[in-house]
Amino acid sequence: MSVTQSPRPTPAGRDSLRPYRLTVAAKALVTPHLARITLTGPDLAHFTEVGPEPRCKVLLPPRPGAEVVVPDAVPFWDEVRALPESLRPIVRTYTVRAARPADLELDIDFVLHGDTGPASAWAGAAAVGDPVGLYGCLSSFAPPADTSAYLVVGDETALPAISGIVGSLSVGARARVLLEVDGAADEQPLASAADLDVTWLHRDGAEPGTTTLLHDAVTAVGAVDPRTYAWVAGESAMAQAVRATLVLDHDLTRQRVYFSGYWRRGHAEDD
Repeated sequence: MSVTQSPRPTPAGRDSLRPYRLTVAAKALVTPHLARITLTGPDLAHFTEVGPEPRCKVLLPPRPGAEVVVPDAVPFWDEVRALPESLRPIVRTYTVRAARPADLELDIDFVLHGDTGPASAWAGAAAVGDPVGLYGCLSSFAPPADTSAYLVVGDETALPAISGIVGSLSVGARARVLLEVDGAADEQPLASAADLDVTWLHRDGAEPGTTTLLHDAVTAVGAVDPRTYAWVAGESAMAQAVRATLVLDHDLTRQRVYFSGYWRRGHAEDD
């Protein structure tokens, strides 16, 4: 990888932790396993950009057709937990794919895997006008100022974040991107002014979270400049294994490797 220092992207941050009461404005199938749902509502006039891959808490109805209760009180999560189970929303973490506050719209991509999880089931059945809540947004993409190159690793659950990250990189930046999806039909174009080297890895029908494709690809990466910043997200065991390889085998310092387990095979987010 290049040792030329690249411009630093928009810094990470956190918004004002305000709640948003929204409804579905549109739904489109981006790939066979990914639905892009556009949300709208007056609250989005106050939406704050916080970095290239803002992660928000999405509040879904506790059962099909139910309303979504979005508390106003602080502390917010105490109020959510205090709600009766029949009213308590299902809460999951998602990355905002795109935000257009001037148009009172934002997009969130949902991986579709049937009715095996409440978020996938909701997204598959979502219709215009359905209620949704949103709370807070946080960005964790914080490369050191002397970063020379980027290594970005993730599965399809990290695609919205990866799209935002590479889209934030400037001309002159260099990034190697390793992405795991089911097959060629699940690939998406990645727009960036940076010099991207993108590798798509296909499971070819294997269950998500059961392969070593990403870990093997990272292991096979050649020499990594010590000023590289690595960003890794997706299935929890994969993210931990990749981080260990980058630190122990590729000699990156822990401060230069961000990793996040977006999901854990066999477990719900609130387990």
